[in-house]
Amino acid sequence: MAKTNQTMWIILGALGIGGLILLLRKPAEVVAVPAVAPPGVPVVVPEVPTTCREKAIFLAQQQLGLSEDELTVRSLIPQDLGLTTFSLNLAQVGWNTGVINTNVADNRFLCIQGITYNGSACEQIRIRVGASTVAQFSIQQVPLITTTHHIDIAPVLAQQNLPISVDAFASAISATDEVIFSGHTIEKRGMLIA
Repeated sequence: MAKTNQTMWIILGALGIGGLILLLRKPAEVVAVPAVAPPGVPVVVPEVPTTCREKAIFLAQQQLGLSEDELTVRSLIPQDLGLTTFSLNLAQVGWNTGVINTNVADNRFLCIQGITYNGSACEQIRIRVGASTVAQFSIQQVPLITTTHHIDIAPVLAQQNLPISVDAFASAISATDEVIFSGHTIEKRGMLIA
């Protein structure tokens, strides 16, 4: 019986050491295997949206349950931001909060990618979507030279029904500084601009 216990302990020890070796062994690298389809069947690889426009379309498709054919993609216009024109009223020196203050309409998604500025008073723009500041940048130009210039910004994506607001920092009072937001509006096909 003593011989049987000794053999059992040797077997258990060997199993324990073997298990420890397996635990400590470096895992093999996982290699992605390309999808292989039967002959004559195309492989469908889902596209990952990379541009602001593509992300807005993807978001609209997900939230509205529509295909891309059921969506309209158009250029951003002042009415999308609750304005009649892109002229900003800078009523005070310093931060003018809420020069744009609206909600993105239902079934509409905005993608802002740039700003064209024509004026001399506005120096900075801050964009908030929901409760978060999503962009803040300087648009100050060369002093005493009033020329139109364009600034590409990090894309800003605003979903349906979310508040969007723009604050402007002004070095002087002006009611005629023109800040044109460029980008895209993605909306359900057939929507009328209110």
